[in-house]
Amino acid sequence: MKSWDSAWENIFRSQEWGKYPPEELVRFVARNFYKVPDRSQIKFLDLGCGTGACSWYLAREGFSVHGIDGSSTAIEKAIKRFEEENLKGYFKVMDFIKIDFPDNYFDVVIDICSIQHNQIKNAQIILKEIKRVLKPNGKFFSMVIAKNTYEASLNGKGYVHFYSLKEIKNLFKIFKILSVEKSERTENNMKDEIIHWIVACENSK
Repeated sequence: MKSWDSAWENIFRSQEWGKYPPEELVRFVARNFYKVPDRSQIKFLDLGCGTGACSWYLAREGFSVHGIDGSSTAIEKAIKRFEEENLKGYFKVMDFIKIDFPDNYFDVVIDICSIQHNQIKNAQIILKEIKRVLKPNGKFFSMVIAKNTYEASLNGKGYVHFYSLKEIKNLFKIFKILSVEKSERTENNMKDEIIHWIVACENSK
């Protein structure tokens, strides 16, 4: 069983992808962790990190960063970027259906539109793995594509599950859900909508 779609290897080989983090993540991190006295003590796992856009932001802000992705090309690009900018980060090729880290290891896990590229049965397994590697009361932030999104915007991106609000609440119920928000924008002169669920959770054990 695997959670990673090989279509992404071709994407990372053929195009530049994701150099900067989404503002929703920046807002979450600022609200929850900017006042921490020693940011280096806060350990993040960037799930499906791609070429390291979110990891790059977190490292520049002084947090401890681990990034995992199924694409060897993406991981190579992330490592190269960190080396060029003299940033600290740990990156590894990994299928996150089984996260190869110890229990209670991370303070925060982030998922920026990676879990959505799995069928729900796999997503359920992945969330159990996230819960396992998160410390008690650790935070989980997820950005997931919503139903009624312009589907052509994800053509060529492998399998995608477009989530209803009911599915989101059911999937994330193994955590304490702190908030569910909706992020919306348009494309093609307001003709098409791109909609994401923004979910913040706590690992209450």
